[in-house]
Formats: sequence, structure tokens, C-alpha cells
Amino acid sequence: MILLTKYSVVVNKRLCKGCGICVDICPRRALVMDGVCSETGYRNPVLTGECIGCKICMWYCPDQAIVVVER
Repeated sequence: MILLTKYSVVVNKRLCKGCGICVDICPRRALVMDGVCSETGYRNPVLTGECIGCKICMWYCPDQAIVVVER
């Protein structure tokens, strides 16, 4: 599936603790938790829907592990 969105969500897997706040707070439900654990042992969010660039996930991330960037 190819996503043609204007924004991208970059997750720093070294900082992310897999809390899922970003997934719960996303108004478009564009993020889901990955089914596979990263090398740090946590499941990280992945972008599967259309990001509208609201940056709510970035603001609410307690570990500052998410950055929303314009493509």
C-alpha cells in the first residue's frame, strides 16, 4: 500500500518506550503499534494512515520520540 500523504511521522526507536499514547491520541487513527518489537524490546508506532500534520502525537509523546515532518 502506497501512502501519498503530505506529512510523515518519524519515530526514534531508541527513545520510544511503546506506551501507545500517540496511537490513542491521533485524531485520524493514522498510527498503529508495530507487531514486532524493536531492538530495544518495545513495540513502536508506525504510520498506516493519512497524517494531517497536526503534531498532537509529537506534543503528547512523554519521551519526545516522535517528529512530524512535511515531505
